[in-house]
Amino acid sequence: MHKTLLWFLSLLCCHAGIIPQPLDTKLREGHYSLKPGSFVYLPTGTEQTLLSVLKDSDIDLKMAPADASCAVQMLDEKSLPDNYPIPSGEGYIIRVTAEVINIHAATDAGKFYGLQSLVQLISSAEKSPDGTIQVPCQDIVDQPRFAWRGYMLDVSRHFTTTENIKRQLDAMARYKLNRFHWHLTDSPAWRIEIKKYPELTRIGARGTETDRRKDTPAQFYTQEQIKEIVAYAKARHIIVIPEIDMPGHADAAVRSYPQHDGGGYEKWPHFTFNPAKPETLTFLDDILTEVAALFPDAGVIHFGGDEVHFGWQQWPKLPEVQALMKQENLKDLAAVETWFNRRMAKKINALGFETGGWDEIAARELPKDQTLIFWWRHDKPAILQQALKDGYPVILCPRRPCYFDFLQHPSHKNGRNWNGINPLSDVYAFPANLKLTESQEKQVRGIQACLWTETTITQSRRDFMTWPRLLALAESAWTAEKNKDFPSFENRLKPELTWLTKKGIGFYDVHRNSAEVTDSGAKQEYLDNAE
Repeated sequence: MHKTLLWFLSLLCCHAGIIPQPLDTKLREGHYSLKPGSFVYLPTGTEQTLLSVLKDSDIDLKMAPADASCAVQMLDEKSLPDNYPIPSGEGYIIRVTAEVINIHAATDAGKFYGLQSLVQLISSAEKSPDGTIQVPCQDIVDQPRFAWRGYMLDVSRHFTTTENIKRQLDAMARYKLNRFHWHLTDSPAWRIEIKKYPELTRIGARGTETDRRKDTPAQFYTQEQIKEIVAYAKARHIIVIPEIDMPGHADAAVRSYPQHDGGGYEKWPHFTFNPAKPETLTFLDDILTEVAALFPDAGVIHFGGDEVHFGWQQWPKLPEVQALMKQENLKDLAAVETWFNRRMAKKINALGFETGGWDEIAARELPKDQTLIFWWRHDKPAILQQALKDGYPVILCPRRPCYFDFLQHPSHKNGRNWNGINPLSDVYAFPANLKLTESQEKQVRGIQACLWTETTITQSRRDFMTWPRLLALAESAWTAEKNKDFPSFENRLKPELTWLTKKGIGFYDVHRNSAEVTDSGAKQEYLDNAE
């Protein structure tokens, strides 16, 4: 039998104090005594970010001068002994011996994630009175289940500051989440500066879901702030995915440039762009071109594509739509929407990006090798099955259990409850309930949580609805199904709640059933003291 296979078969799964739970852990006899002031060897060019991670280990560790003996070394995959498997991609191996702690990885991302695991391991180890930490000797072999491990934040309905986004990115990095899906535009407000169209932020960035006054101060991200966030995320191996909604959820943009109005419905009278007007298509092309330049490493531009039927009632009256339907022999409004989606997807693809969209676009016959479907309608599993059958790569983010605007405990009153809620246990168990075949899971690029912010006016409320459910999502996205164990997760969760507290991040304490953080009275607080 091959020696690598024998090595894997010898591993004993051990629930180390790490979230997400690693693939395999094998404890050995003895400890490594990690003393305060010990030296670490870090790869050139990554020292600043990695040292900031090490600060969370609660022990003073220093960059090694030349030729110094190191307590912790970050090494490449080629330095492993022969009887070890070779890590690749985001995978890593930690070897704790009585003499040294080594992290082996083939990539910077693998080294970063190995260090995150080591920091948690150190924090959970025994500490002597003199500050020395006794780290048990062991081997940890780890790699992710899914490539895409994401969190979506809606900043249109209520705005989140750059400082709080950075704080969120720091926490995401600790738990090996690697995609920040930034929902930047929607009906309430437009939050991204577009140089060619300044009215988008001068007018469109005014207001929130709970404040639609015309004189409300505009809240948005300048292009410099966007670049800052993208760079900050990249240093933590997180890719930022922009979402620019079209042709629906367009009220904020249409308020700014009324000539592109396609009509809407009672709540949102300007819900859609005109899907057939040449000037509107050029307008959207220009926006996408600026967005592409701001997110060069995103790989995907998400263009929404959802719920368009809520606001397309005026389309038949638009002369441009009438002409398009006649010219292209389009039989109904769904065909018009399909035409629009293909037109805009072609632009996104030409800019060098995949087209991301909510699961409605699975019916629009977009190129399978350039389209990413985000399945969100949990009550429509047939759409997921058809998308997989048609060969589309998929992100799993169904409302249940992945929408964090849903209640997380039966005693809570503020949030969604659609024939059920999204408790921590359901988030953790996902996606086993889908019963995907092995071939289907290969088409699943990953999973993500989504926080819609209609009822999260304040940052404290957003934190409460996000944490610790995002920890459960992180383990579901990273950890092999065979290694998932909810009681173990609950135990490993306790010290991580302490870490969140230290970072000023609020959460729902599932162990104490802590009081619900609500938006009661927060509307006026928000208006008086906008974050």
